[in-house]
Amino acid sequence: MVHLALLGAWHVHAKNFVKEALKTGIAELKVVWDDDEERGKAFAEQFGVAYEGDLDSVLSRKDIDAVMVECATAMHKEVIIKAANAKKHIFTDKALALTVQDCLAIKKAILDNGVKFAVSLESKIIGPYRYAKTLVDEGKLGRVTSAYFRRAHQAALDKTMLPTYWFDPAQTGGGVTLDLGCHGLYLLPHFCGMPKKVTCLMNELYGTGSDENSTTIIEFDSGAIGTSHTSFVSYRIDNLLEIIGTEGILVISGTNKSNFRVLLQSKHVPGHENLMPVPSENVPEDDELPSAQFVRLVSSDTELSLPYFDIDVAIGITRLIECAYESAKEQRHVMY
Repeated sequence: MVHLALLGAWHVHAKNFVKEALKTGIAELKVVWDDDEERGKAFAEQFGVAYEGDLDSVLSRKDIDAVMVECATAMHKEVIIKAANAKKHIFTDKALALTVQDCLAIKKAILDNGVKFAVSLESKIIGPYRYAKTLVDEGKLGRVTSAYFRRAHQAALDKTMLPTYWFDPAQTGGGVTLDLGCHGLYLLPHFCGMPKKVTCLMNELYGTGSDENSTTIIEFDSGAIGTSHTSFVSYRIDNLLEIIGTEGILVISGTNKSNFRVLLQSKHVPGHENLMPVPSENVPEDDELPSAQFVRLVSSDTELSLPYFDIDVAIGITRLIECAYESAKEQRHVMY
C-alpha cells in the first residue's frame, strides 16, 4: 500500500483526485494537513482520517510514503520542497509554482532527494484528446500548422461556483490565465511541440481582482501557431479543440464522455476524406487520472517518472504562464 498525506484541501479538485488515487486499491489516505484548520478538518472528516495542523509533524511521520499537494498555488514552493527534503514522493496540482526560478528550486530538491514526482495535467488523459495525440504522432493530419483550444466558464458571473479565495491573487498568484488557462497552455505544446514566442491579451471585466478573460497565442519551433482562449466571464460552454494540418483537420467539442463530439477529415483515414463524425468505438476511453497514475508510479520498483506529467513538463507550463503575463503587461511578444 502507498500511504498518503494530503497537504492542503484548498484546491477545488482535491476531493476527486484523492478519490481516484484511493480507487486504485493500493493507496490509503492517512492524514490531512491544511493551513486553514476548519477546511482541513472538514476534508479529513469526509475521508475518516485525522487532521494535523503541523506540517512538519506530518512530514516527519515514517508511515507516510507520498504526499498530494493541493494547497494554495502561492504555497507550492515552500510545501513541495519541505516534502522532498522529508523524502516523500510528490503529486501536485498545476501550476507547479509561480516562477521558473521557484520551479527549478523544486526540481533540485526532488532530484537531490531521489523522490518521484507527478503534476496533475488531467486533460491529457481524456479519451478524445488521446485520440488527437495519436493522430498527430502518426502523421494522420500531416504537418500541424495550427491548433486552437478553448476552456471557459462563468465563475466570475456565478459567485457560488468557486470559493471566494479562488479570486485572491495572494493565494492563486494570478487569474484565469494561470488557473483555467493552464489546460490550454499544456495541451498546445502536447500537440505542437516546443514553444518559441508568446503573445497574450487579457482583461478584467467584473472586478474579481485578476484577469478574467484571456487569449494566448504561441508560435512553436515547428512553425505551428497555437491559440489558447480561457475565460471566467462566459456562458456555460463546451470545451473546444481544433487541430489543423496539411493533410487533415480534427475538431473535438464537449466536456465529458456524454457530450464529446469528434469530427475528422484526413487523407490518411478511409471514410474521412470529408469532415465526418468519428464513431465512438474508434475513440479510446479516458485513462486514469494522474493522481491514480502517481500511486502506481510510487508503488513501482522500475518506473521513475510519468513522461506526460513529469517535472520538466510542469516547469514548461510555468514558463508559458510567465510569458503570457509579461506579454499582456508589456504589450509585446515574449520569447519562450
